[in-house]
Amino acid sequence: MKKTLFALALAGTFAGAAHAQSNVTIYGLVDTGFIKETGSDVEMGNNHESRIGFKGTEDLGNGYKALFLLEKRINLNDGTNLGEVDWDGGANVGISGPFGTVRLGRVNELPTETLRTLDPFDNDSIANMPYSTQRSSRISNTVRYDSPNLSGFQIGATYTLGRNTRGSDANNAFVQAGADNDGYAGSILYNNGPVTLLGNWSRLDDSNNSYRWNLGGAYSWGKLRLSLAYEKTRDKGWRHGGESNSGADDSSLINGFKADMNSWLVGLNYVIGPGTLKASFNYVKLKDVRGVPAEDGGNYWADNSSADLKQYGLGYIYDLSKRTSLYGILAYTDFENEAISNFFRGSGYNEDSITGVQIGITHRF
Repeated sequence: MKKTLFALALAGTFAGAAHAQSNVTIYGLVDTGFIKETGSDVEMGNNHESRIGFKGTEDLGNGYKALFLLEKRINLNDGTNLGEVDWDGGANVGISGPFGTVRLGRVNELPTETLRTLDPFDNDSIANMPYSTQRSSRISNTVRYDSPNLSGFQIGATYTLGRNTRGSDANNAFVQAGADNDGYAGSILYNNGPVTLLGNWSRLDDSNNSYRWNLGGAYSWGKLRLSLAYEKTRDKGWRHGGESNSGADDSSLINGFKADMNSWLVGLNYVIGPGTLKASFNYVKLKDVRGVPAEDGGNYWADNSSADLKQYGLGYIYDLSKRTSLYGILAYTDFENEAISNFFRGSGYNEDSITGVQIGITHRF
């Protein structure tokens, strides 16, 4: 009898523990495939970043909930970390209620989170919208607020702590010279029925007060969705003690470069059969770029010079099921000159255009 009572009590204990954890969800995405681009060998790469995550909530009563998120991202082809941090995805804790939601920790950056919904390729793959130099998918040491959704209308805001090390020691010359600043952002989003409209402004931490803002929208007609976006970046970089990487004595030259960047995106999604056809056109104009050094120590960019790139993307996502899909993507990028190809592809890249093909498989769980 005692053994039976003990077994029942033990079972009740574990049942209670299981019930307490029933609000925790394990989720993830695995993706890999092959990429071939002009001037490069075939390599393995992804359309979406592979990840595993844990998220959950606890009901606090009176309409309030505690919540958390832990997400790790990896390169599926070799198992390495996707970024420099162990938990490159979100890692935060917060509270939600009638007022909205507040999260603390590592969170999605609002301008990137919202703008990528207008890119048919979700800011991923070889055909993604070219990155702003002030783009960051996720930001650390941040407080983020999201308002309640009122008939599709939401606002959001973030505040990010900078390093706050100005003058602390002699090894912080970059920071002492002006890079140390806190970051903040604001976002307005309307997403209701066939209409999506958005606007964002952000300043990343420790960016020497560089900033970016974007506007965009999308409209859906049945199986067709068209999107349009514009983004402006003013990159002041990090000051480098009054001397540029190219050796110029100019206090306005900052850790390699400064630049104005103007980006336009036109996108299309069209449902065909069991999948979706995706197409995009991106145009980027760079001007007033300074401090990008040539291999001989010179400077590719003259004062007030400018250059542009045009990128065309086409792809098809074939859904095998609700969770598994195959993809094929084609991208072509035309660089105006060698300077802008180096800016986006790295020093020593001398091609005036690049064609890429990508195929692979995605599974969500």
